[in-house]
Amino acid sequence: MQKYLVMIKLSPNMAAKLYEPLMEFEENPVEGVKLEEAYQVFGQWDFAILFQADTNEKALRFVSDKIRLIDGVLETFTIPIVPIKNYRK
Repeated sequence: MQKYLVMIKLSPNMAAKLYEPLMEFEENPVEGVKLEEAYQVFGQWDFAILFQADTNEKALRFVSDKIRLIDGVLETFTIPIVPIKNYRK
């Protein structure tokens, strides 16, 4: 499975409202997608979700059908990631 990081930008004052939908996601919100971790971040983006998907199409389906439809989401930026070194043993 390929890993992805989706960055999420919200409307001002909407961060608290995103917590609830994020907490309601199951580990497998759509077929072929497995959520790993969600983060609150600072700066240009407000939240990030690390997930795995069987295919790019399934990753895009998760982002477009689940993330972008959440009230207050202004923008997403999805990045396929490939580890180059594992620091945890």
